[in-house]
Parts: sequence; C-alpha cells; structure tokens
Amino acid sequence: MGSLGRRNAVAEIFGLSISGSLAWFLWRTIYLAKLPGWGRRLKVASSWALDLVLAPELVELRLDRSSGVVHEHFESGQNVFVEGELGDRVYILLSGRAEVVRRRPRAVGVAVEQVFATLGPGECFGEMALLGSAPRNATVRCVEPMTVLSIPKREFGLLAANVPGLRGSFEQVMARRGLPPS
Repeated sequence: MGSLGRRNAVAEIFGLSISGSLAWFLWRTIYLAKLPGWGRRLKVASSWALDLVLAPELVELRLDRSSGVVHEHFESGQNVFVEGELGDRVYILLSGRAEVVRRRPRAVGVAVEQVFATLGPGECFGEMALLGSAPRNATVRCVEPMTVLSIPKREFGLLAANVPGLRGSFEQVMARRGLPPS
C-alpha cells in the first residue's frame, strides 16, 4: 500500500490491485488499526476527519529565501540604517525626505553629527556599501515621512550584473558622492 496524496493511493491486497479513493480509505483504515492504543487512534482519526472538512493550512516558513523587493515606510526621526552597519539593501526614495548624517570627531572622545546630504524622491541610497563591499559610511535618517523601495543585496546584485548600464549608473552616483567605484 502507498498513499499518493490528495486522497489517492495504490494497494495490492490478496493479489487484487486497487487504486484511487478506495485504496486511500483502505490505507488509512489499516494505518489506524496498526497504531498502538485507542487514544492515539482517536487523535489521528479525529485529525484526519477535520482535514476532510477544513481547508488545508497554507503556512510555509522560508528561511533560505530573500524577502524580495518591498515598499517600506519610515517616520520622521527614524533611522533607515546606521553608520558602520553591514550593507544588506539598496533603497530608492519614492516619497518624503531623508538626510545622510556622518559622525566626525570634534575633539578627543567627542564626535559631532554632520548632515552630509538631503535626499528626495527618485534618489537612491545604500548602494555604496553594497558595491564598495564596505560597512555603511553614514547614517540615513528620515526627515519627513517617507516611502522607499527596498531592494535586498542578492536581488540588487542580480540586477546590477544583468541589466545593462545599471551598475555603471550606480557607480556614477557613488563617484558624485565621493567614493571610487569598486
């Protein structure tokens, strides 16, 4: 006997070949009969009975895949990422404004934040850490509520490698911002 799924099975009983729903029912009946103890049999039988009348649970946990390209929303004062973090995404600003802030030493043990740039809709950020294979060299903070298109490192790498001119375009942005292309 063997279950094929979706209420189908195959069986050979006393030389007689059976398939389909009848073989599936026989397979389940024999399976229940071989379970030790009435408590277990009752639990399994009730679970199977509920599966016949309730929709299947379509829950899947995917740990090996990227979350993909997504819209993200940030509120004023919220950091998108912090200087020194590893780069894992590139962001394209769809609406709102952000500021690029760098910490610079002012005196021994004292650092001051310096606003390096203000970004608006249509501008990108986060590419320097990915293309330069370096930690984030600045903090990006939301100035007014903003929505961004967030592209994970893996997907960004695929786009940069396969879309003609995309990598060059990002390298030009990096050059304007003062970081040599990798």
